[in-house]
Amino acid sequence: MANLIRIDNANLLEKTYGILKELIIKREFPPEHKLAIPELSAQLGVSRTPIRDALGRLEMDGLVKTVPKVGTFVVGITSENVLEIMDTRLMIELWVVEKLASGTAALTQEVAANLEKIHETSVYIVNTSRLENYHEGDYNLHFHMEFLKLGGNRNIQNIYHNTMNYRYLAMKSYLITKEMVLHSLKQHRQIIDALKAGSHDDLKQVVSEHLEDAKIRLYKNINLNGGLI
Repeated sequence: MANLIRIDNANLLEKTYGILKELIIKREFPPEHKLAIPELSAQLGVSRTPIRDALGRLEMDGLVKTVPKVGTFVVGITSENVLEIMDTRLMIELWVVEKLASGTAALTQEVAANLEKIHETSVYIVNTSRLENYHEGDYNLHFHMEFLKLGGNRNIQNIYHNTMNYRYLAMKSYLITKEMVLHSLKQHRQIIDALKAGSHDDLKQVVSEHLEDAKIRLYKNINLNGGLI
């Protein structure tokens, strides 16, 4: 069991949810680990109610599953899950591309500037620091969430964000290597360039290649890791 920090009484639900989610994402609790409410309540120093409510939210996120009369367990991610997740991401990002191509969405100066800043920061961190700093900063997620702002649909952004809960894969350095990250960042640069040039065919191609590459690499690496993480 991980050593948990006791929570103060302000915003108990949010804090409990945030701590448990972080522990699951970083795999302090391994796949199929049973999350016992009494134990969590005692270790975090809160009543069982915020624990129970937080687990309910985590189940909606797809990070835990509850088996009636048995308990709540951490959900493991399989290579097949990754295929489904990446297909969902591709569908949503190509929806944004279509909106741009049809003229119902347009690149704004704010989004363009934010994408540039995220990309520049990402490249700097990967080249000058530990790879874990890039992963833990969630720069890949930030880049894609910024791109999705162009679609102008917060509900779809939330769906995408929840889909990206699988990103704890990135915490395992042997699954996500520096070479993979640098290749991904090169494609991020191509996405920005295509956006600025207004070249929607190029944008569609690089977005598709970017997510297909990530899907193939993750699929292979998870299988090499035993098929479950």
